[in-house]
Amino acid sequence: MHTDDRHTFDWTHPPYDDEDAPILGSQLLAVAQKAVERLGDQWGAAVGPGGRTGHLRTDHTVFTIGVCEAGDVFLRNDKIGDVMHLPHVNANSSPDDIAEAVAQHVGHLY
Repeated sequence: MHTDDRHTFDWTHPPYDDEDAPILGSQLLAVAQKAVERLGDQWGAAVGPGGRTGHLRTDHTVFTIGVCEAGDVFLRNDKIGDVMHLPHVNANSSPDDIAEAVAQHVGHLY
């Protein structure tokens, strides 16, 4: 497994949730890293801008893993812009469950 940090950005302030508590980027990075374990070593993982997203990369395609305002987890093919909300998981799901959903559905976004 390797980490590709070309899609990591430094923000001047940390992101906050509705209770003004800092959101740790390590959560979605952990999801991306666990998805890489399932997808294989041709994939890489990185934390996204301000820790609000995680990123997967294979070949020349980057995928974003994030949480929308409704609390649903989405997966986006950044190259073509297609987005899907992952079924059966949300912001309260475990990183393992979200990573499994990512691995199952990433193929639908090519």
